[in-house]
Amino acid sequence: MAKICVFCGNQPQDKNKEHIIPKWLIKLTKSEGKLKTVGIDLSAGQEINLNLYSYTFPACTTCNTNFSEIEAQVKPIVERILKDDYITGEELLLLLDWFDKVRVCLWLAMKIRNDDTINVEPKYYVNTRVGKKDRMLAITNTYDGLDELWWTGMHTLAFLASPTCFTMKINNIIFNNCSMDFALSEQLGFPYPLYEKQNVDDSSIQDFAFTAGKEKVAGKLFQTPFYKDTTIIAQSIFTEAQKLNPKRYDTDYVKNNCYDYSNGVGKLFVSHEGMTYSMEMDEDISFQSKVKTPKLLLRNRTALGFQLELLTERKLVFNNALEKKRHQIALRHIIEMTEEQIKQYDY
Repeated sequence: MAKICVFCGNQPQDKNKEHIIPKWLIKLTKSEGKLKTVGIDLSAGQEINLNLYSYTFPACTTCNTNFSEIEAQVKPIVERILKDDYITGEELLLLLDWFDKVRVCLWLAMKIRNDDTINVEPKYYVNTRVGKKDRMLAITNTYDGLDELWWTGMHTLAFLASPTCFTMKINNIIFNNCSMDFALSEQLGFPYPLYEKQNVDDSSIQDFAFTAGKEKVAGKLFQTPFYKDTTIIAQSIFTEAQKLNPKRYDTDYVKNNCYDYSNGVGKLFVSHEGMTYSMEMDEDISFQSKVKTPKLLLRNRTALGFQLELLTERKLVFNNALEKKRHQIALRHIIEMTEEQIKQYDY
């Protein structure tokens, strides 16, 4: 694969280096000089361990500079979350953008490092995924007092097939993050697809058949269990779907639950202890738990289980029997591999 900018996907202009894990996060977690597992070399069947300062990939200088503004704003947001301080809805939107960026960069890094094995050209890059699809961030304070940084979920076929979700721990906070087309639309009461189908003229495009939203929030957003005392931040984003189906989205419920209705940007919904409610951008929230005792939590099961849920919940129809058979074979292989990894990485 030729060198590409992780932000725009083009050949880097005035080439710069993008740190997949930003320097401020390396310092915050006291990870300087430490080797970290950043993925798997599929051809060799072994983990890739690197000093995070050298975990870089090409980027255009302009692209990198544009996103550095978000990095500068996210750092104090993360620091306040670590201390159980309050942050606003507007700051949460920035944090979700940052997690979109990190998740896609980690996926691209795995794709690029395993190009000889995978040999599939990426369909999207950071600039085409940040703030473009339904997304979620689940936040849990472990109160374990540790200075550490780790992430998991990138070592699965499910993640390589689609970078839906991963888990990252920053010192005492565990973040579970996901984003996928319409992953939350039905649960949050918005219009949602009854099914999706590959476009017959362009295999890279999915066509969706939409139905009206239920205009109420589901009692449970996901089936995969999260850690105890977790707060979930969920958002529906339907920019492209609204252009194709304007009448479906022309309802009071949708309009009342958007920050920017004309651009298809839904409000943040907060889900905690069985209650879910929408949040205004100037409203603030803290993620502190009632019981502030150290918690030892499993690293891998949530991310991998969540990947399987998102993968198997997609309502697909096919243009022909051969297309269906190929999909079923690939899906079964991914499910079996991920289930085996859940057993192996159950810690």
